[in-house]
Amino acid sequence: MGLDVECGRRDETVLHRLCGTVTSYEPGTGQVGFSPTGGHPANSVPVHRIVALSGDRQRRSAGQVPA
Repeated sequence: MGLDVECGRRDETVLHRLCGTVTSYEPGTGQVGFSPTGGHPANSVPVHRIVALSGDRQRRSAGQVPA
């Protein structure tokens, strides 16, 4: 999946694209768990910083629905 995230201070934000897998969602805290590809450590992303989340049809397994 591709996760486009707004980073930086509000007056100087930039967009970064992360590639990997969404591992969890905590509605109480508004945090999405994300595990980047390439062996990087998993991290937590605040929902209010997510600009876009996209999937890859070729990598989706049978019966798995888009996020």
